[in-house]
Amino acid sequence: MSAVLPPEFSHLEHLVPEWSIEDGHERYVKRVNSSMEQIRAFYDEIFPYAEEALAYVDKFDYREPLPDDVANLRNLLYSLITVSLAVELWGQPRVKHSAETILTRVS
Repeated sequence: MSAVLPPEFSHLEHLVPEWSIEDGHERYVKRVNSSMEQIRAFYDEIFPYAEEALAYVDKFDYREPLPDDVANLRNLLYSLITVSLAVELWGQPRVKHSAETILTRVS
């Protein structure tokens, strides 16, 4: 069985099932459908390791597929980015005054 996260970050493995989301739209939907308590708990737990995690992920060649454990770590960082404005600026999961707006990217 392969590791869920690189060994240096194994203490964050319990966050993977809920917050390691590869798709940007799915991360956005997760944020707007989570309570601020859930968002804040995730943010507070992973933020202290963000710089170290980013440095770890940056060691890999971006042109090659990442190993699963590193991809999970990257996805946790992506989720951190997605929730950071809710925590640091708005104090709520949605952009202020956006009502029930959901962003959908069409490509």
